[in-house]
Amino acid sequence: MDDNILRKTEDKKDLKRKAILKAAADVFSKKGYIDASIKDITNEASISVGSFYSYFSNKEEILIQIFDEISNMSMEAASKSSKISKDNIIEQFTSAMTSAICIYAKNKEFSKILLVKSMGINELFEKKRSEILGRITFYLKMMLEHLSKQHLCVIDNIEITSVLLTHSIFGVITNWLNESLKCSIEDIIFSLCTYHLKALNINYTDENVNKYIKNVINSNYKELLK
Repeated sequence: MDDNILRKTEDKKDLKRKAILKAAADVFSKKGYIDASIKDITNEASISVGSFYSYFSNKEEILIQIFDEISNMSMEAASKSSKISKDNIIEQFTSAMTSAICIYAKNKEFSKILLVKSMGINELFEKKRSEILGRITFYLKMMLEHLSKQHLCVIDNIEITSVLLTHSIFGVITNWLNESLKCSIEDIIFSLCTYHLKALNINYTDENVNKYIKNVINSNYKELLK
């Protein structure tokens, strides 16, 4: 088969898979994972049940895919954003934090499923959630080790600090998704950034942190300000 045709076929399959994931996220958010059926998902996606089974085996598999999808997008966004300014630690840190959190905010229904609505469903999902948090902690540990080696901040215990970073970030995001926090996404990000910059003994100004947050949001996530 011609490479271009094969590529187009794979692209079409990927779009279909993502459409099913989006439909599933919408259905899970409205009805809850337990009460949602495969038929509900296929109706939402405007596809046949047979077509669904060409991509996924069951509801459990699709929820696991949603877990991975959102966490991977977040880490990729943070990594890409942090490479923009290698000479400015405050911009690097703030841009990475903003990009990562904006992915969860932009995909709010997916995020609710990952962090709120799948709590306690079964051991497999709890294991997956733990795995995702572990990957994020590892990413943060690598970042902190880099900052420490470059003498850009002083960290007493990198391993513990990376765990604290992960759980404080996700604790705040979870409360925001639950609507326990009535703040704007900008306020959430600003508070998290300044809290952690202070904890890492990195000197910053509110003006600069706000500027870097706005740069990321205005470039890629303007819809979150509506």
